[in-house]
Amino acid sequence: MTELTPRPAVSPGFTLLVSLSTLLVFVVVVLSAYIRLGDAGLGCADWPACFGQIGVHDNRSLAEGGPLLPPSAARTFHRVAATLFGFFVLGIAFLAIRQRKRGGPGVELPLIVLGLTVFLSVLGVVTPSPLIPLVTTGNVLGGMAMLALLWWIGLRIQPQSVPDSAAAARVKPWARLALVVVAAQIALGAWTSGSFAGPSCAQLSGCADANFSAQNLARGFEPTRRLERDAQGKVITDASTPVVHLTHRFGALFTLLYLGWLGFKARVAGGPLHAGGNILLAMLALQIVFGLAGIAAELPLLLVTAHNAGAALLLLAVVNLNHRLTPNKQP
Repeated sequence: MTELTPRPAVSPGFTLLVSLSTLLVFVVVVLSAYIRLGDAGLGCADWPACFGQIGVHDNRSLAEGGPLLPPSAARTFHRVAATLFGFFVLGIAFLAIRQRKRGGPGVELPLIVLGLTVFLSVLGVVTPSPLIPLVTTGNVLGGMAMLALLWWIGLRIQPQSVPDSAAAARVKPWARLALVVVAAQIALGAWTSGSFAGPSCAQLSGCADANFSAQNLARGFEPTRRLERDAQGKVITDASTPVVHLTHRFGALFTLLYLGWLGFKARVAGGPLHAGGNILLAMLALQIVFGLAGIAAELPLLLVTAHNAGAALLLLAVVNLNHRLTPNKQP
């Protein structure tokens, strides 16, 4: 019989708010990617010549090859979902504080989520320009962090199977490191998107003209970098752009190898870790398929958006594995 650790004392309303907020922030993350990528020119009518012409919106219908979700509708859905999410997070923080003396879920993580929500709202107002890669990266990482934290809170308020202690000890440090690996790869992907480097390597084989000189590396990953536009309003790219893209690909290869190894290690450990390993391997395979298919199909908007959604699911799979390795405290 599998031993279960108890769940914290939480109200049904708290559980419902956490579940709805997790779903909403996932929707916001995906819609944000869809809007950002669409504004950059992915899916525009004159691909790839129109890429980098910020704000070019494709007004064709779906039957004519236009986008599945028009930009105006995407922005409306995003605004509604983000507003609802803000109210739900306030409710989560309020209930966490109210239940803190009854063995509740704790107040630290709900307050961090609330703080991130406020921070990202302010960031979007004071630095709205899509020409600053650091802002794009901060927005993506902030959204992913909120998603991961809410997912963790939701997992921790449920009864939990206890893994074998020896097996958990063998897997736990590598699972913790996996959080760093996935976060770093998501940051690389966000920086690649914010640098308008997606189409710079159009082939699966890579970029023949990429030059990994110290100058190009420094230029491509300059923290204070602000992109420039030409007289026609198109983003100007340079020799550092393919370097940024290929760095993301190298990171993807390392992530594939590391998480693949970790997934099989968790499966071998057995118990609740077996299922955690299976989920991790499934999400990893899905993400690789999205990435390769997007490049092979010349970066269609929906596939690249799916690649962003896959990154979120992969992060949740790693969080899930760490949850299975961290039993709730006994009362």
